[in-house]
Amino acid sequence: MMNDKGTRIVVPVHLGKDVKLGLIRAIIKEAGLSREKFFKLLEEI
Repeated sequence: MMNDKGTRIVVPVHLGKDVKLGLIRAIIKEAGLSREKFFKLLEEI
């Protein structure tokens, strides 16, 4: 994943483990997204 500035954003995925809420919030912030925009993008998947 990359933000609008071209910076790569790492999203860790480990089998059998959920991504914790704090990490999801950090990823959304680093991506420069609002919470609403993030959920809208999730609906499109």
